[in-house]
This record gives sequence, C-alpha cells and structure tokens, in this order.
Amino acid sequence: MLVKDLMSTNVVTVTPETLVSEVAEILHQHHFSGLPVVNEQGVVIGTVSERDFITAESNLYLPTYIKMLSNMDYIQGGKKELPHVVNQIINATVKDIMNQQVPFVRPDTPLEQLATIFGEQRVNPVPVTDSTNKLIGIISRSDLIKFFSPKQVKMGYVTETRTRKIDQQVDFTQGHFRDNFAYVAKARANIWITTAVVLFIVGFLAGIFYVANPDVFTKETPGNQIQQ
Repeated sequence: MLVKDLMSTNVVTVTPETLVSEVAEILHQHHFSGLPVVNEQGVVIGTVSERDFITAESNLYLPTYIKMLSNMDYIQGGKKELPHVVNQIINATVKDIMNQQVPFVRPDTPLEQLATIFGEQRVNPVPVTDSTNKLIGIISRSDLIKFFSPKQVKMGYVTETRTRKIDQQVDFTQGHFRDNFAYVAKARANIWITTAVVLFIVGFLAGIFYVANPDVFTKETPGNQIQQ
C-alpha cells in the first residue's frame, strides 16, 4: 500500500507569518497534531506541531504563556522598563518555532518506508509533495496506526537538537520578571482597585461627618457613662 492510499488532500496550512496563538487555535479546533508551513507558492518549508509549542529549558507551553503575558498588568519596580522581548514573545509567529528539518514523502512512497520515517524523525504529520516540494497532501501517524500496530510504528521521537531564539527569549523574560517585576492577573488587580476605591469613599465620608460634628465618633452611650 502507498501513501496516496491514506493521505488527506484537503489540507489546512499556515504561513511563516501566522501568529503562534492562531496556530494553537487551529490545532485545537480541528484536533490536529500538526500543520504544514508553506510559502506563497505553496511549497512546504516546514511543519509546526504541538511539540514545537514546548520551550526548551523552562518546558512552558508557549500559547498559554503568550496568553498569560497578554493578560497581565505589570507593576514596575526599581525604575526598570518592561523588556522589548516580552512583545516579541507575544507576537511570536510560526517562523519562530517551526521545524525546518522536514522529511517529504511522495504519493508513491510505500507505507513501510513512511513508518520508518515516523520512527526515526520528530515530525508529525508528514507533508506529501510533488517533485518541486509543492504540497499535495498530508499523512499522520494516526493514519498509519489504522493499518499497523503501534509496535510497528515507533512512537518515540529522536532527541531535540534545535536551538531556537524563542526559547532564549522565554528564559530571559522569566529571569527578568523574577529579578525586576511583580506581575499579577488583571482580575486580581481589579479587586485591589475596587477595594481601594471603597475604602477611599468610606474614609472620605467619615471625614465629612467628623468635620460637621467632631464628637460624632466620641459620643458615649448611656450605659458606658462614668457615674460621678
């Protein structure tokens, strides 16, 4: 049996300029494990998968980290400025995380050869291309498992060897925040602001009452009066 017998031809793709947050939403909505990255000519230049969302050293899930950074209020400390790298992380695109070491298969590639590719390389799914590497379809591990047992399709990936700028940016941001900033969720900050406003109003009203009648807070009740 050949790749063309199992591959999908209705393929969702992304470009190098697609935001990481948008890719995560596409994968979630369609329950995909990964997507091919194509240029304007439809030529495959890489893939992006759930694994590519994990940062190297801190093991953070990048889409969640981006959402957290986008929904934080920063309380500046020590006259330090918020690093520009934070905006770079929030606006990270596919080109910052994609895997460019992509194996291609042709429609007439035997499934046994495809199973070997999945076992030896870290890509999933695998793009199906023509002789010019233009995308014509896609095939995933789950497609193979329908015809082979999991033992025949090795599920392990080779050790990650890529060095990505986005991983360095995340590590820098984490360390910078620990050293220079306090950051809190906007919801909690709003609670603090509301509490402060309420206390201010209470204090303001109390001040007005005191100015109008200084004895308003010192009047003794009949039961507490000292007998002469």
